[in-house]
Amino acid sequence: MNCLSFRRQLLVDPQGRQADLQAHAAQCAPCARALKRALAFEASLKAALQMDYGDNDADDAHREGESDDRGDADPPESVYCVNGC
Repeated sequence: MNCLSFRRQLLVDPQGRQADLQAHAAQCAPCARALKRALAFEASLKAALQMDYGDNDADDAHREGESDDRGDADPPESVYCVNGC
């Protein structure tokens, strides 16, 4: 694998052909750094997408300022202020 095919594979699927990527990265310092950055990004993206749904989420949905089932939200109080009050 050369640097160009390494970078292409890294952009397509950084975890797809891991053995090939690791083998090239062991011989090429710039590609090793790119692999490290890509895997760190993938890990942070995965962590950001994992959501923890607690038992109180149904109650939390009706807090002030949040949407209800109709999709509208309570406007902030400043919206009701007229003439600089």
